[in-house]
Amino acid sequence: MTTETLSDSCAFFLAEQGTPGVIVEQGPTGTVSDSPDDPRTADHVNGRFG
Repeated sequence: MTTETLSDSCAFFLAEQGTPGVIVEQGPTGTVSDSPDDPRTADHVNGRFG
């Protein structure tokens, strides 16, 4: 089985209502989705919020 991605790189943003968003993590798509550095990114990727 092959896996294809839509992008080579990506960024994960978070924002609270009424505040500008901030970049939480950015980098190669595979790295950000498979082994993110920030626990908030990991929570989002694994469906724990958002």
